Amino acid sequence: MLSRALALSAAGLAAVLAAALFSTAAAQQQPPSAERVRGGMFDASDPAGIARFMEKTGYRVELRADTKGDPVITGRIARSDYVIQFYECEQGLTCNSVQFMSQAAKPATLTGDSANAFNARWRYVRVTFDAAQVKLQMDVNLDAGVTSDNFEDTLDIWRQLLEIYERDILGLN
Repeated sequence: MLSRALALSAAGLAAVLAAALFSTAAAQQQPPSAERVRGGMFDASDPAGIARFMEKTGYRVELRADTKGDPVITGRIARSDYVIQFYECEQGLTCNSVQFMSQAAKPATLTGDSANAFNARWRYVRVTFDAAQVKLQMDVNLDAGVTSDNFEDTLDIWRQLLEIYERDILGLN
């Protein structure tokens, strides 16, 4: 009786091991999900995955390449177009960081003091301007990767600060 129980246990263990090996082999053959790069992390090495994630979280985006061949994501929030530029890329791949940027015509009322006050109040973004244009920029280091929750929060921070920029800097109500 004991030998029969051991034989059944051995057969059950063999089946469990075979199933585990099969699922491990199948997982190794499939490329990792672009939405969960580097073990649940996002980094700038997968611009298409970032664009898909943004679409899934409600953003309308377009992925293209800039004149140097580096990836660029474009989109629109509220009344402003924006771009996400990928930096520290090697031949258009394996990028390490991104910069969110929106630019508009410089309002006549914008002064250095008002831009400095905005920059002092909002730490994640900065406003710069010249005689013709004003820019809102936000740099994001993705070199070691961030969780999808962190990246979603970063997108929300960008959205909120872009809307504040439209109101406080551009004078759009």
